[in-house]
Amino acid sequence: MDRLYTKDSKIYIGLYIFFIFCAAMGDWKVINEALGGLPKVLSAGAVGLAVVYLLWSGNFKNAKTLFHFFVMYVSIIAGIILWSIILWIIDFQTIGFILKGTSKMSFQFLDILVVISAGYMFEEKAAKYTFFGLALGNFVIIILGALMTGIGGAINDLIMNIIHFGASDVIENSQFIRAIEIHDITFVMGVYVIYFLFYCHGEKHRYIYAAIALFLFMAGLKRIAFMGMLMAIVFACFAACLNPKGQVRLVTLVSFAVVVFCYFYISIIHSGAFTAFLEEHEIELMGREKIYDFISNFYTLSPSYRGKGYEFCVQLLKDMKGTKDQVVNITAVHNDILKMYVELGFWGFLMWVIGYYVYQTHWFVTRCGEKVAVCFMTINLYMLISYMTDNNMFYYWSSMSIRVIPLAFFFDPIKQMQLKIKDKDEMTKFERKLYKKREIAKEQQREAWLNYY
Repeated sequence: MDRLYTKDSKIYIGLYIFFIFCAAMGDWKVINEALGGLPKVLSAGAVGLAVVYLLWSGNFKNAKTLFHFFVMYVSIIAGIILWSIILWIIDFQTIGFILKGTSKMSFQFLDILVVISAGYMFEEKAAKYTFFGLALGNFVIIILGALMTGIGGAINDLIMNIIHFGASDVIENSQFIRAIEIHDITFVMGVYVIYFLFYCHGEKHRYIYAAIALFLFMAGLKRIAFMGMLMAIVFACFAACLNPKGQVRLVTLVSFAVVVFCYFYISIIHSGAFTAFLEEHEIELMGREKIYDFISNFYTLSPSYRGKGYEFCVQLLKDMKGTKDQVVNITAVHNDILKMYVELGFWGFLMWVIGYYVYQTHWFVTRCGEKVAVCFMTINLYMLISYMTDNNMFYYWSSMSIRVIPLAFFFDPIKQMQLKIKDKDEMTKFERKLYKKREIAKEQQREAWLNYY
């Protein structure tokens, strides 16, 4: 066992993919309606797998690097929980409400542990093997849906859904499309299309994987996700044309621009301009605009607005369901940016959006380099567009994928290449200091690998 390297072990790879696949099957409507999010706990098998290898081999490879990633990822989630606890105490919320909020967020900690375990075992291949498990689950769900509704009709409905660009009337009239509707994995496939096209250089089959991800993305087509993908691709292409210094400036500028954009987006929703725009252009949001207008009664755009605590919006809509006060027949805000503001308040929201976009971007630039930071920003711009009209910010697979991809890209062997002497001469003092820190970290990583072998 001391010579067994998990990254090349068919046993470890197969077991990891199996655990992810089993957990992904929980997104099938038949299982999801019966068990909810419980099947996602099966992904903890990946954590157990990493622990078994660690205890058996005593191999602490990349321990320092992975610990830094763990702290960075957890700090964002811990900040949301701690701020919510303060708000819950101030508002004298019931224990039941608090438990619901913290239990839902606990899946995020499991999510992070799975990501760190995958990075420990598979390094730059962690994202690829995660994709294999999710894609396999998605294909099985499609096959089961076709068997339930008829293969011939399923193929026709699938083609019609793509041709009509995910039109609501096509979805409503297709039993097959409704049967295979898996919001989270569909959004995730868009992330992997971007990853395999732009940030998986060492994988010789990456275009095949990108094509598979694109097919699964189109099978469960989300129009807002398609818009996000186009924006992300444009950003990735533009960033690729810049030198390292230009890429650092770009991601830094965009991270601050996102902060401004998020607050501006909330302000136009609160003013009613967003709903008016939709009505004027006859854009159908399937009742979302009614929820946005209703939620506007519970918050103000002011530094004095302290927030309601995590999961307030969901609980509010659930309590209204089946009563005369019910707005629409859905219990989710379908707008994560608005939801975060309502629940965290002015200052909590500001801390969150700065922490998530500005702090994490800076962290990736200084710890992992500008290329990893560009990768992080590209996939998060894609997700940001979906946050505007959906509620996938804390979806399990979405959260896992946008964490494991930058981690895997950091371990890409191409990232270990030394800069040329002439590039060093063009650096500023600050850039040279950051570069020296990165080289020290990389040398420690190389020494760990040499000691292991």
